[in-house]
Amino acid sequence: MEIEQTNHAPVSVLIVGAGPTGLVAANLLGLYGINTLLIERSPALTTFPRAISIDDEGLRICQALGLGTEVLRHVRLNVGAEYRSRERVLVHVAPHQQRNGYPLISTFDQPALEATLLAGLQRFPCVEVCFEQTLEQLVQTDQGVQASVRDASGAVQQIDSTYVLACDGGKSSIRRSLGIALRGTTFLQRWLVIDAVCQERAPADYITFFCNPTRPAVSVPAPGEGWRWEFMLLPGEAEDWFLLPDSLLQLLQQIGDTRQPRVLRQSIYTFHASRAAAFGAGRVFLLGDAAHLLPPFGGQGMNCGLRDAHNLAWKLASVLNGQAHPALLETYQQERAPHALQMTRLSSFLGKIVMPTSRALVVVRDSVLRLAMTIPPVASSLTEMRIKPESSYRRGLRLSDGSRLSASFAGRLLPQPLVQAQDGLSVQLDDLLGSGFALLRFSTDSPEAFASLQSDLWRKLQPRLIALLPADEPWPSASSQITCVRDNRQLELFLRGRRDLFVLVRPDRYICGVFHAEREQIFARAFQRQMFGS
Repeated sequence: MEIEQTNHAPVSVLIVGAGPTGLVAANLLGLYGINTLLIERSPALTTFPRAISIDDEGLRICQALGLGTEVLRHVRLNVGAEYRSRERVLVHVAPHQQRNGYPLISTFDQPALEATLLAGLQRFPCVEVCFEQTLEQLVQTDQGVQASVRDASGAVQQIDSTYVLACDGGKSSIRRSLGIALRGTTFLQRWLVIDAVCQERAPADYITFFCNPTRPAVSVPAPGEGWRWEFMLLPGEAEDWFLLPDSLLQLLQQIGDTRQPRVLRQSIYTFHASRAAAFGAGRVFLLGDAAHLLPPFGGQGMNCGLRDAHNLAWKLASVLNGQAHPALLETYQQERAPHALQMTRLSSFLGKIVMPTSRALVVVRDSVLRLAMTIPPVASSLTEMRIKPESSYRRGLRLSDGSRLSASFAGRLLPQPLVQAQDGLSVQLDDLLGSGFALLRFSTDSPEAFASLQSDLWRKLQPRLIALLPADEPWPSASSQITCVRDNRQLELFLRGRRDLFVLVRPDRYICGVFHAEREQIFARAFQRQMFGS
């Protein structure tokens, strides 16, 4: 029987894979009005959780989608962590800072998150979602990418797109078809993961890492009555017993948990610390697990994928809308690959704390951590989770006006404090920045805050102008061009009290650069070279 073959209407961006990364990318492109097709080989979204941890940056990205309130309904906010060994607490992690407007550690329900993201796509007529669509082939041309996609009936569609986003997971067929190697380590340890529902009161309402040599384990509170446990299998242990329904109760007894949960899922996995040799080729880009696989101990696997999507989506939109040179897309790998590597190293380091089964190593580890916790700066760094590298880019779209001070801010993630708007309400800063570029400046004379700017760049870029007022400064008369807010000093401290600086913020909330008024033209020319290729 001859297989039917049809042509789908051309699209600007084809996204392959409807996990969290693909769904976030589709929502961002929808916000920018980009004609997007999202395909998924499964018949529906996942019904069980894989990822369970979402950090402050991940929640900030959900806010940028306009879905922050909906996402938070299925999130357990501000979850601390404990590292225990032989009934003693080695480290208690309870971060107080909320630099990005959210707690550093929270847990979430992945099926609920994905359902929220999928529902969010209904806002955008320019975004189409198709399930039971399997990508079979990609062919790149000078004009775009031709994809062959097979549906559940066996019919094949040809889809022409300008760009393709591979969000198709750790076993990415697109990565393999591009010949991009995955470099790194597959850990020998096998872990049992159990997702369950518990109605009984929890023994501890924080993530507990049981760093016991007899059997390392992790206990994780999820939203509502959900809970997750992970237990390491020791060498030589058969997997069959761990998948029996009654095995969980015996394993829980080993960590002192007497509850009797209702099991939703049990599976055994090994984990990886690896990264693609390139984050794309030509017009095809790798995102999420297709680009990097992280050990689970830092809770950064999904969060790295969300950062990938936030980094790339606005750049694609700028290029497709003729507002940027295609060379801008090269900064995706320049910016994301080093940070993903940092998160992989952090996760691997935390794994080395949890997983030792050698009693000699455990004695050394416990002694080192107990000593570290007696040193106040080290103890504070661990408790406040400052060992997690700050998100920043050393390469890519980061600019300076030539001064040392300017260079020190470029590429850093702008904090998100609560600020007071002119109507008297407290709002999160990002809600005022908009979805494009924003230009900030501290000023006691907000009507004149941006009057000195002369470059044609600002007419072309059309950034949202934000004047940051001191707390005691009276409100100026309303302006349709300038948004005035009162800072709670968080931004003032971040900018070291400097009120002579202009701060250009990218759509993904990273600082493109800061400049002094007298160096505006130097900064503007550098920006135009990188953004517009002129």
